[in-house]
Amino acid sequence: MFRMNERTIGCNIRKLRSEKTLTLTEVAKKADITKSTLSKIETGQISAPISTLIRIAKAMNLPVVLFFAEEKSQPLYVLTRKGNGSIVTRNGSRFGYSYEGLALEKQNKYVEPFILTINPSDPVGIFRHDGQEFDYIISGSMEFTIGNEKLTLKAGDSLYFDSNHVHKTQVIGKKPVKFLCVFIQEHTK
Repeated sequence: MFRMNERTIGCNIRKLRSEKTLTLTEVAKKADITKSTLSKIETGQISAPISTLIRIAKAMNLPVVLFFAEEKSQPLYVLTRKGNGSIVTRNGSRFGYSYEGLALEKQNKYVEPFILTINPSDPVGIFRHDGQEFDYIISGSMEFTIGNEKLTLKAGDSLYFDSNHVHKTQVIGKKPVKFLCVFIQEHTK
């Protein structure tokens, strides 16, 4: 198992932005973040939630997986053994959630699967991003709010929705929630 850190992700974003001859201002405006925030993400000073990374990728018309690339070769397949996903470091992010990437090495895909873990002490997560999302609860339970509708999700439950609607997550009880989260975005090459 390897750990993907903010500096690697940021360097990849900066490199890809430069290759597309886009300025910090252009990308930040399209991603609806400040130029300063984008600069801090690119230099690894802050950790961005996955929803922000997806907006940055869309602003550059790129698949978000390129931000996590460590090598240029495209594998025929990606096999991820139990507990050996790529840990995307989230320390210092607004919500502190743990993201375990299950297929970061595969490029040109329509979906980005993660195992997310939310602890009872983590704050309420408030998200909105392009595309769609599929969540499958592995363990624990949480309150999931889409718009004004509150849903209680428990182990074995799943949810599929348009993620451009504001959605919130909050742990119910004293145990962490672990769930499969699949981000679906428009395919770009």
